[in-house]
Amino acid sequence: MVPGIGIKEDLVAAVNAGAKMVRVATHVTEADVAKQHIELGRNLGLKTVGFLMMAHMVPVGKLVEQAKLFESYGAEIVYATDSAGALLPHEVKERIGALRQNLSCEIGFHGHNNLSLAMANSMAAVEAGATYIDGSLRCLGAGSGNTQTEVMVAVFERLGYRTDIELYPIMDVANKVVAKFMLRPQEITGSSLIMGYSGVYSSFLLPTQEAAKKFGVDERDILIELGRLKAVGGQEDLIVDVASKLAEESRLQHTN
Repeated sequence: MVPGIGIKEDLVAAVNAGAKMVRVATHVTEADVAKQHIELGRNLGLKTVGFLMMAHMVPVGKLVEQAKLFESYGAEIVYATDSAGALLPHEVKERIGALRQNLSCEIGFHGHNNLSLAMANSMAAVEAGATYIDGSLRCLGAGSGNTQTEVMVAVFERLGYRTDIELYPIMDVANKVVAKFMLRPQEITGSSLIMGYSGVYSSFLLPTQEAAKKFGVDERDILIELGRLKAVGGQEDLIVDVASKLAEESRLQHTN
């Protein structure tokens, strides 16, 4: 539930359809826009989560400040979310450790694999005190995907963590069910790598590829510029603006 995109009536409809949990997601500096959605989630009897996206973009102290707002509104879990797949394991440990030290609620971590670190970052999060870790079968997700659930089950078992997920069946669901409806294998491409490198929101990948094709520019250049501009989720219009600007600069350069 992203406030402003999803509205309160949508949350009621989700509960009527059988939802048991809501994650109210905001940019890492905008927790205050989620107050009414978190309160509604609690009033509806949902397991209610505050989801701080693009956690790499602010100092640890700012992350803690915003997380405390979520907790004060009634969030039962607060997530540090590596939406760009830009964090390194020591940075995850620092952020999760600070949340664990300063909050009374449970702590979660959501990783993306743009730098091939989603599993390592998930391990670091658990070591630092996170009790909720997101995953997706076959890594299915934005950018280079999320922490791969079936791999996470195997790794956590090796580490001695109890997941209560059976390895063979979860592998079978991943490979025999999920793989069949994926449009393409989830992998680290040049562009998704650049997303992690430059700190760009993972959901920008496909719109960036479309804009690069339309304007005849290198999608990696678009992503580098978006990273320089510190673009965040909801600013997808910037993708076309940047692609257009790069195309015009290229045209002028060739003319000169």
